[in-house]
Amino acid sequence: MKVFIAGIVALVVLSLPTFGQGIDIQDIGTISGSLQSDIQTYTEDTIIGAPEVPERLLSNTFFNLLFTRGKFTAGIRFESYQNPLLGIDPRYGTSGSGTGLGIPYRFASYTDDIFEVTAGNFYEQFGSGMIFRTYEERNLGFDNSIDGLRMRFIPTPGLKITGLIGRQRAFWELSRGIMRGGDLSLDLNEIGDSLLPSNMHLTLGASVMSRYQADDQDLLKIPENVLAWSTRAHFMYADFSLELEYAYKINDPSAANVLSFNPGDALYLNASYAASGLGLNFAAKRIDNMDFRSDRTATGFAQQVNYLPALTKQHTWRLITLYPYATQPTGEFGMQGDISITIPKGYGLGNDETMITLNASVIHAMDTTHTSPFTYDVAFWWADRIYYRDMNVEISRKFGKDFKATLVYVNLDYDQDIIERRASPNETLYGVITSNFVCLELWFKTAKNQSLRTEFQFMSVSHQPGAQLALQNGNWVMALAEYTISPHWYFTVFDEYNYGNADPTLQVHYPNASLAYNAGALRVQGGYGRVRGGILCVGGICRPVPASNGMTLNVTYSF
Repeated sequence: MKVFIAGIVALVVLSLPTFGQGIDIQDIGTISGSLQSDIQTYTEDTIIGAPEVPERLLSNTFFNLLFTRGKFTAGIRFESYQNPLLGIDPRYGTSGSGTGLGIPYRFASYTDDIFEVTAGNFYEQFGSGMIFRTYEERNLGFDNSIDGLRMRFIPTPGLKITGLIGRQRAFWELSRGIMRGGDLSLDLNEIGDSLLPSNMHLTLGASVMSRYQADDQDLLKIPENVLAWSTRAHFMYADFSLELEYAYKINDPSAANVLSFNPGDALYLNASYAASGLGLNFAAKRIDNMDFRSDRTATGFAQQVNYLPALTKQHTWRLITLYPYATQPTGEFGMQGDISITIPKGYGLGNDETMITLNASVIHAMDTTHTSPFTYDVAFWWADRIYYRDMNVEISRKFGKDFKATLVYVNLDYDQDIIERRASPNETLYGVITSNFVCLELWFKTAKNQSLRTEFQFMSVSHQPGAQLALQNGNWVMALAEYTISPHWYFTVFDEYNYGNADPTLQVHYPNASLAYNAGALRVQGGYGRVRGGILCVGGICRPVPASNGMTLNVTYSF
């Protein structure tokens, strides 16, 4: 690490112009960066299940520093987990040197018109990510960057070739497996204007990834080199767009797939149409045994190499986020459809636009039959069992410049045993939860640069007959008010009430209040209140969030 940082400093010094040349100091280069610090205090609250935290106060902090001069870029990121916030993997505070402090991300890159090389940490994605995607999601405590070498070659406009090799981040350490891969992307419109009609666009691509990890056990013969590949196409014609991608992975017995020797494959389709006042979208996917990691012994979402889209709407309304969907990489068949309609002014609805969005998604189990302890047969189509089903509608309308209303209804089925991994596929412990959710959001302009936004939410919940009730929350109501004085101040208060909990002692309120201040690149937000336990998901990747009671402070700044 010290050698790497010293190298960056040396490059910066060597790039400095001599004073005898009379070049302005601004030609040295550009330094930029950002800070994010999340701090929370914890008070034991036995009523909501908030645990006692010995430290009383936990924090996650990230500081990025970036230097750019011409075609050269270098950067580092300092991270501090003292100790990790509840819900973030505790290995961020205990792995490696065990201090929770360090610089796990550093890189240097040089780019010209036809070639780019990056040494150190980097994020990359091939296609939709079904065989390879590295990225960071701090709210989940997720970072699967590669530490190694990446080269990108663009011999002609429209043709891009990428190759990489390295090891994946594993908290403060590196993965046991070595990742190697390459991607080819071909944009026919950039290669030649005459190849396709002017209103047609076609992009083709192919990718390959491989992991090497030594077979260090004696019971089974485990493949040491695991190969995955994919092909894709993106076609656009006028207002129509179609994306197709197919991925395949050889047998990869691991802890995540219970040592299955079946190969894996995935098929993804996304079609959309957009015209004036109308938007249509349909997506489908089929996934079978596509869990891919840089360490075959990893579980949870640690050291994931690929990304499998959730194909369900990512709700942001607070109560319905109790039941988000987590992608099942071992097998699922999903479909989603969207219809967006904009009713223009007039048409008997006054002088303002009305927007209506209809969305539906369903995720089925795959139809499988085990043929041995380590293999199974799988049909192309889905089984009858439904993991997740969501039907929702959102209507939004403006009433002049000073008032806007949004009405939302959601009806969903949520298989808690599968999505939260609380039972094996062949048993029912907590069963299917059926939820009906309604939200009314009202926005008022109260004065110049001032506004009031309110939310009123209601969610009723029913449970599968015969299922246990230990982890079920019952019916909820919520009210929220947010007052904004632009561009600096935001005041928010809300209360969630779990009035329908099966346990009367848990029919409690979750009050919360916060104050935020914005000033250019600085944002500071502080708050206090109860936070209910649940599941937090971003893009189909989920982590549990324990209940808590205490103060929060969030600071972000960029320069």
